[in-house]
Amino acid sequence: MRQNPVYRKQVERIGKEEFLSFYLACEPEKWYSNKEMQVFPFPGRVQSLAGRYLIKKAISEFLEEKEHMHEIEIFNNDFGKPEVTLGEHIHQAMKRKGIKRVECSLSHSQHYITGMTLFCY
Repeated sequence: MRQNPVYRKQVERIGKEEFLSFYLACEPEKWYSNKEMQVFPFPGRVQSLAGRYLIKKAISEFLEEKEHMHEIEIFNNDFGKPEVTLGEHIHQAMKRKGIKRVECSLSHSQHYITGMTLFCY
């Protein structure tokens, strides 16, 4: 008998230079909340922005909610772990897919940023 998975994992990586090109060509307000743009200013916190981009991209693509990416906020808790907060459109899309919560992890080196997203059922 096959069991349903309790989570789905997605890992994405982007080069720092690739993200810089993307960021300069995009409309950041479509991807980031005003608060995120204040806490993680460009270009000083480019790796933090890139990691958050990877997580938001994974969530919005999986949920098919690309127009509401700015509703996904990711801030670090008191221990430095990134935590995801979702707006109403994204939260409703999660319910439709049966997802109870989203966990994430970010990592970066000098030239690459990695984001891992767990969709927990």
